[in-house]
Amino acid sequence: MSENQPLLQQLQQMLHWKKSKKYYAEKLGVTETEIDELLEEIRKQERVVEDAEVGNYISDLEDVVVKFMEDVSKGTGEVIANVSQEIKSLEELIEKCKIDTEKWEVTKYVQNFWGNGENPHWQVKAWLGKKSTEQVFQDSFVDFLSSYEPVCQAIATPKIEVNKEFAMLIINKQDSHLNKYDIDGDNNITNRLAQIMYKVEVIASQAEMTNNLETITYIIGSDEFNSEYTNATTKGTPQQNTHTYHTSFKYICDHEILMISMLLSHAQQVEVIYVAGNHDEFVGWHMVNWLKMFFRDEPRVIIDDSPKYRKYVSYGDSAMMFNHGDAIKPAKLAGIFPMEFKDSWSGHNNYYIFTGDKHHEVSLDFNGIKFYQIPAFSKAKSLWDDKMGHVCSKAEVTGFLIEFDNGMTNIFKQYL
Repeated sequence: MSENQPLLQQLQQMLHWKKSKKYYAEKLGVTETEIDELLEEIRKQERVVEDAEVGNYISDLEDVVVKFMEDVSKGTGEVIANVSQEIKSLEELIEKCKIDTEKWEVTKYVQNFWGNGENPHWQVKAWLGKKSTEQVFQDSFVDFLSSYEPVCQAIATPKIEVNKEFAMLIINKQDSHLNKYDIDGDNNITNRLAQIMYKVEVIASQAEMTNNLETITYIIGSDEFNSEYTNATTKGTPQQNTHTYHTSFKYICDHEILMISMLLSHAQQVEVIYVAGNHDEFVGWHMVNWLKMFFRDEPRVIIDDSPKYRKYVSYGDSAMMFNHGDAIKPAKLAGIFPMEFKDSWSGHNNYYIFTGDKHHEVSLDFNGIKFYQIPAFSKAKSLWDDKMGHVCSKAEVTGFLIEFDNGMTNIFKQYL
């Protein structure tokens, strides 16, 4: 023990006052030079204790994380770990430092050799950045595809009856918001999916009774999901959903397999057309591309996965435009139609525009171009719907029958 131990103890007790050396010297009755010597002695004793503690820590636990810090405002983090062996790879770093790779990605790391001959070890420091929402989704989507095993069963083609006209049935699936949270408690997504499928099948059966269905044109996307994988619309408006994004994605993809398979039993072919919505522009595109791969060996299923906002279809004497309806007013769509479809415009006598978005029905006639805005396929009500009074329009499944030579001859409705 140092002969100055009493002074050392007194000085240690006074240091928390955070005064000047002159102040400590006057209190202890020594010179400032002696205070410097006492401070150096205190530092030596602290280093000995610290080295002993670190040595014991490494000896007992070998590989340990000694510090983790997260800056919530910046979305960054730092981790420091003491390890018994040099880290040779990023994978080993992640394992040794116990880094949650679903939340973090390593942006940089360094390591240094520490210790003495008795307790040598390596200290590694890693800088972390939070994974972007998009990257988290993409990684999960890849994992989902890697484990999914599609089984597309053969479906019999319906027989053609000679006494029936050929026709196309349009199922324009607008605003189904399948995973939207309903404030009144009707949030069973399985029931929603089953109800929509049943109503669509009723319409397909009704149309098949009067016509040979050459094609069923099935529009998907268009706010089928209530939000992007960010739990917000494509522009960023927060939404409340019934399930996590990953669970919803699987529910809705499985639903569409059943829907397309069912429609195949009523028509010679099914043309699936992706039309972007304002709630789910990107995840809708992911879904339709997944369906395209699932049905890749089924020649009776044709899938248009183009990200274009307006889609055009020709059937017999009729030309059709499909758009979600969120960005362009009806009159402007009618003005765009003949310009974008000019190469085939004169070969038709009937012109139709089909939209949704507004969740209620509107029909207009622009100099012979018939415009149809259909109600939503969803009756779920959000707090915003309730606040704005958007609670009166009934949810409907609407089907349009287009005969090859005669144009639109029937409109089917099934209320949800």
